[in-house]
Amino acid sequence: MLTTLTIQNFVIIDSLNLSFSPGMTALTGETGAGKSILLDALGIILGHRSDVALIRKGCDQAFLAAEFTLPEQHPAIALLQDQGIPEQDNLVIRRTLSRNGKSRALINDQPVTINFLRSLGDLLVEVHGQFDRLMDVASHRRILDDYLDQIPFKEQVADTYHQWQNAVDEQRQAMERLDHLKRHEDFMRYQLKEIESLSPEEGEEERLLESRQSLVGISKLFESVGTAQASLEQAQVLSALQTAHRILQKHPVGDNSHIDQASVALEKALSEATEAMAQLEEILGQVEDQPQQLQRIDDRLHALRAIARKHNVTTTDLPQFYAQLRQDLEDLDHAESRVMQLARQTEQLKQLFVQSATALSEARKQKAAELSAAVMVELPDLKLPNAQFTIRVSPLEEYAWSEAGLDRVNFLVAMNKGQDWHPLEKAASGGELARLMLALKAILATRSTAQTIVFDEIDIGVGGAVAAAIGQRLSRLAQHLQVLAITHSPQVAATADEHFQVIKEDQGSQVLTNVVQLPLTRRHEEIARMLSGEVITDEARAAARSLLARFTRA
Repeated sequence: MLTTLTIQNFVIIDSLNLSFSPGMTALTGETGAGKSILLDALGIILGHRSDVALIRKGCDQAFLAAEFTLPEQHPAIALLQDQGIPEQDNLVIRRTLSRNGKSRALINDQPVTINFLRSLGDLLVEVHGQFDRLMDVASHRRILDDYLDQIPFKEQVADTYHQWQNAVDEQRQAMERLDHLKRHEDFMRYQLKEIESLSPEEGEEERLLESRQSLVGISKLFESVGTAQASLEQAQVLSALQTAHRILQKHPVGDNSHIDQASVALEKALSEATEAMAQLEEILGQVEDQPQQLQRIDDRLHALRAIARKHNVTTTDLPQFYAQLRQDLEDLDHAESRVMQLARQTEQLKQLFVQSATALSEARKQKAAELSAAVMVELPDLKLPNAQFTIRVSPLEEYAWSEAGLDRVNFLVAMNKGQDWHPLEKAASGGELARLMLALKAILATRSTAQTIVFDEIDIGVGGAVAAAIGQRLSRLAQHLQVLAITHSPQVAATADEHFQVIKEDQGSQVLTNVVQLPLTRRHEEIARMLSGEVITDEARAAARSLLARFTRA
């Protein structure tokens, strides 16, 4: 339930802090006084889109806040817990609008997104215009489903529908792939044969470039290596070391320590010199074959790059392209059986959806008759004694099936005796639509998660006994929910438990909207104004007292 509404620097409101009680509250005032501004403020608090143009002229920010009390087990509590918002005695929503276009939304002092705020707001407050929902034919099914109140049932239909549609998408993609593979099979085989002759490998271009760089670097060493090898050969270093080593070996080991050490050193020198010659010869061997190796590398690089260009891929991606070609041609052998398998699966899931949706249709038809009868009970009290109301549940064409099922739901009326059935949105006047919507809302009240319902001029276009009937029905509805009624009807205002008057005040340099809660004496005067207009007569005052005496609860 909404307990407080705070508005600062919003449109032509300077500062308001309103407190609301259970039951029915009427908000009245002359046209243009600013009643719609209150509704706009509440809408923004509940997640509707804001606009910097709504900030009062001369101010940098507007501040809006609302406080709610929630009964135990209200769905909003679980939603807040899932978001990690700490639970408090009351739920407080704050929004700040700034001239720079930035806005902030806080719930219990925790920042939240506007999307989350809108989801929460839908659980807290319902706002109805004169007959907004009934004019939207798509809403008829939603209204019936609210009365059906079979959430797991509806969830099952939605779930099987999504499974079916996912299978349809998968089958379509498989068929498109099969068609693509068939149309390009010959070309892909030609591509594969051409690339297969090269058998490109992952990272091959990089390895070839590294080898080429190494060979180019080796050629620069040729002169130094050749000179070093020639010096060793000309000096007959290996021969001299071998000769010296053999001479010293003729002396027995241990006779002379110096000879022993010299013999060991010569042996080591001979081994190192032999290794040095081998390394130099290896390098010279590479250099000698360097032109041929470079040519082989360049030829390979040229071939890889040419085939990559031909098939519009990079050399790096060529191995992957090659692998994909092989995979595609391999898939072709299995694609047809895959499509057939998916077709069977799609049909099975479709039948599951139809089965669950058909059961939902039967439940809707049963509840449609029940809801129609309940509305008919309400109509005499709303001064529609001759009106007939029924709900038609008919099958949709298959292309129009959705997660909501197989049904088209239409509200039909015959507003007078002897008339044929016609669509409600075409056959009923504005006042009749308003009363029908109120009848539906009264029946659905106990199924709504929202504890607060706002009616915005639901009584427009009606008066007298009809307006009184609407007021009385709103008053009875307020025994179950908090009702805020923005109204121009004195009969409706008189049935309220509390009465707020919206006033536009001229303060010289500016015009501001103010809202005051009216005590009983001032309620007399405001209802008299609503009855008589600008000049309040004694007769109007007497009629106002009579209305209040008639409708005010003891």
